[in-house]
Amino acid sequence: SSGINAEYGVANSHEILQLSREFVMVNAEDDEAPAENAEFSIDGGYIPRIIFLDSDGNIRPEYTNVARGEKYKYFYPSVDEITRSMNNVLQGVAIKTEL
Repeated sequence: SSGINAEYGVANSHEILQLSREFVMVNAEDDEAPAENAEFSIDGGYIPRIIFLDSDGNIRPEYTNVARGEKYKYFYPSVDEITRSMNNVLQGVAIKTEL
């Protein structure tokens, strides 16, 4: 949702800008979420949320906001929490490519 940009400072974050060079990022508004694909309803249908996919388009449910616990684990209320997960994803990809 576009609300995440204004509310959490994502658009003004230099760190997210730097990390985003390693990702393909898509911003889907609430009515643009692929409702016919139940995979995107992991952990409910709340917004905003961030879901990471691999290069083949498969959802990677293990990459969550570790600060959230078990409820709303794809919700990121701060830039720091977003960048932590982005770094975790990059580390996971680096480990996989080293194998």
